Amino acid sequence: MARVSREIERRRDILATRIFRRTKTFVSDELWPELDSMVKHHQDPAVKWKTFSDLEQKLLETIEDEGSIRTDRLRKKLRLEAKENNSKFHRSLSNLESYAMIVGVEDPHPERHLHANVWQTWNTRVGEGMGRSGLSYNEALAKLLEKTIEACVLAREDQIRKWFQWSDDTEKAERDLLKSERIMKAGPFLLTSRILRS
Repeated sequence: MARVSREIERRRDILATRIFRRTKTFVSDELWPELDSMVKHHQDPAVKWKTFSDLEQKLLETIEDEGSIRTDRLRKKLRLEAKENNSKFHRSLSNLESYAMIVGVEDPHPERHLHANVWQTWNTRVGEGMGRSGLSYNEALAKLLEKTIEACVLAREDQIRKWFQWSDDTEKAERDLLKSERIMKAGPFLLTSRILRS
């Protein structure tokens, strides 16, 4: 399974992210425009400073400056090699990943006994000129939520707030989708109206 996962991660049309429940999730390039709108929203200085810690900001800046950097070199560059920094370092990386601000893939040519990710920012990985969706943050979030519910077929409504880091915004997106009938309720579950039409 690990070998298959590594092969998928290296594809140019797939991103390995942690946006869904902070677990590794493969996202097709078909959804990149929606993610791009959300990343741009969180890159806005006013949102960025409210959302990310000082360490997360430093990590993001360093990864951006380097273009591409392996985990061990990132720790060394930020002088976070001591064991007491392990949990805050990894928690900060995980939080940035959960917002798709950074993308990590396993180093394809690791040194012996060293398994480390190579990190890039969203912009470096997908490219600045990827083509903008023209969707606002709220529209992009609604579309991502709709596609996620569609992929689940049936999704428990009480679990949706646990899916993404931006859970407060997800509630509004869910209400908008229900109002527009792009998703529907069936008891405690949500499903896309497209499934009912099939």
